[in-house]
Amino acid sequence: MSLLAILISLLLKKMLPALHGLRSLAWTGDYQRWIQTRLADHEKWHGIPSVLIIVLLPVIGVAIIQYWLNDLLVFFSFVFSIVVLTYCLGPKDRHQLAHQYLEAEESEDADGAQTTLETIFSDIAPEAIPQDKAARARLLRDEVLIQTHEQLLAILFWFVILGPMGAVLYRLAVQLQQQATGETGAETDVETNIGTKDAEFHAAVTRLHELLAWIPSHLAALSYAVMGSFTHAMHAWQNAPLEETDTDDITPASHRLLVRIGLASLQFDNHPPQDATQHNDAIRETLGLCGRSLVAWVTILALMTLAGWAS
Repeated sequence: MSLLAILISLLLKKMLPALHGLRSLAWTGDYQRWIQTRLADHEKWHGIPSVLIIVLLPVIGVAIIQYWLNDLLVFFSFVFSIVVLTYCLGPKDRHQLAHQYLEAEESEDADGAQTTLETIFSDIAPEAIPQDKAARARLLRDEVLIQTHEQLLAILFWFVILGPMGAVLYRLAVQLQQQATGETGAETDVETNIGTKDAEFHAAVTRLHELLAWIPSHLAALSYAVMGSFTHAMHAWQNAPLEETDTDDITPASHRLLVRIGLASLQFDNHPPQDATQHNDAIRETLGLCGRSLVAWVTILALMTLAGWAS
């Protein structure tokens, strides 16, 4: 059932762009502040306890509905799984947006390219988006590699492990981590920005995200390696621990791993693109690598289902 639910959700995501607007997670900001306001006077509930409350309430709610629907009729439970998974795969399809950016670039539609980039990087101020095409291409390649994991592969991993509540668990962790570090389009005022106001909360959300991302990010990096140049990817992976100890980068470790292995598997670390055409081709190759990785994940799940190792 998990395999069929995943296939239907991926099809809905691909074939019905109108659904993107219905999958907004903007409500999580108000929900987070509502919970934190009620815990403000209880210092012992700050940090990890508040994160667990914020995350577990929706997860438990989904689990209860799933359990109730299972008792009522399995078909309703199956439909509910599809609805939840399709919602968690949102809100933006960055692969489709990346293709739109390439079309705008190749048709020399500068305004269209800029608008598409602003949609993709809604967490960055428009004036902060680089104007240099090489810098834009590098930024977009990294984003595709990261978000293929964050909004696709990791969601599917936790959906297979825990069902709908697993998909909700990881999607909420990603959203809260982005809000805590000011990476969403949410308000950045000092009084309302959680990343500035509550360092404990920020640290707790980051730990939760990294904990949940550790296994799927390594599996995603492995799929990038297998679907690209395995030798180059493994060389980069072996050197990763040394590079980790020498960096002061605040980027999550899982994101650094995905970008490092993804670029190495495409050999962009040794042979970087040189001109505009090569940069556009590099974005396409990155999209192709991520697409092949998704196909590999679904194929492995299909084989596990046939073997009786997955439901």
